[in-house]
Amino acid sequence: MRGRCFGHTLNLSAKALLFGHNVEAFEEQLSGEAALSEAEHTLWRRKGPVGKLHNLVVGVRRSDQLTYLLRSIQRSEFDLSSDPRIRARQPVDLIIDNDTRWLSQLYMIRRAIILRPFIEQLVLKHRQQWEQDNRSKRTGNLRKSAREPRICLEENQLTVNDWVVLEHLAKLLGFYEDSVKTLEGDGQQRKRKGGWVGSYGNVWEVIQGFEFLLEVLEDYKQLASEIPAAEHFRININLGWEKLNKYYSRLDETPIYYTALALHPAFRWGYFENEWKDNTKWVMKAKQMVREVWESDYRHLQVVRSPVDDEPVAKRQRKYYNPFQAYCERTRLVLGYGLVKEEATLSDDINEEINELGLW
Repeated sequence: MRGRCFGHTLNLSAKALLFGHNVEAFEEQLSGEAALSEAEHTLWRRKGPVGKLHNLVVGVRRSDQLTYLLRSIQRSEFDLSSDPRIRARQPVDLIIDNDTRWLSQLYMIRRAIILRPFIEQLVLKHRQQWEQDNRSKRTGNLRKSAREPRICLEENQLTVNDWVVLEHLAKLLGFYEDSVKTLEGDGQQRKRKGGWVGSYGNVWEVIQGFEFLLEVLEDYKQLASEIPAAEHFRININLGWEKLNKYYSRLDETPIYYTALALHPAFRWGYFENEWKDNTKWVMKAKQMVREVWESDYRHLQVVRSPVDDEPVAKRQRKYYNPFQAYCERTRLVLGYGLVKEEATLSDDINEEINELGLW
């Protein structure tokens, strides 16, 4: 039996969110060259707002003229401000993505959203300059041989609805980023900054990671239905959900995830009974799997009690740095405190940040 890599599963789901069907076939059609061919440009554009943004970013980053123009537009805007903090800002460049690597796409989208007003000015100024350079002095008309720059073509423009989709994608992929970062680590309890004791990469949080992201995607299904002209977004949210749910349904191929969560003193079976209250068969199957692990691997072992440590139990983290951590905290059960009170004396304050693992 083996545990699946949660990060790999998220990668597949995030790619479906960004690029839709047949991601592997799409990747194979990309040459990996710095400059986009006409065929690759068309392929990316068909991927909706993300593809259009990719084409724009590549066009700007591969042109010194456009890169310097974007910086100049920012500098001019900053210099006009009466706020000294804004005047002190330095121009930044667009972030070019690494083809279909979803985190690089997220960073590209975030930077583009920040630079949106400057990008719009850039396209306008670039078109004006192109028209000026390609207008006949004799007739005043554009030369027939003049070829409009890609970033100025109407079909390549990011519409208002495209920007709305990009903003939602940035938020949605931010939840994926939170989950990946929280589940990166070796699962070892250590004293962290601020004095709290905790760990990253905990196996018991994998089920919670799936539940958290599936819940987020359900919310975005409803939200996407209310955005006009966002067919790519609506379809891709469903595809991302399906990919995530596919691997979630395979967790029962190994009992480690159920066992780790069920044996955690802050969650135990209360987590399953609460989160899966509409799927009692799932709870029964999880209990059966954990029971089988107990019978086959642990029942015959001799119980050895560790010496009691008189040192106070370190407190858990009080501040949560991302929504996934907050979700995990929300699903901790008050019942968990009652279960451990039989073995130790705790504060009467039920809100005290007790480290149940340390106490256990």
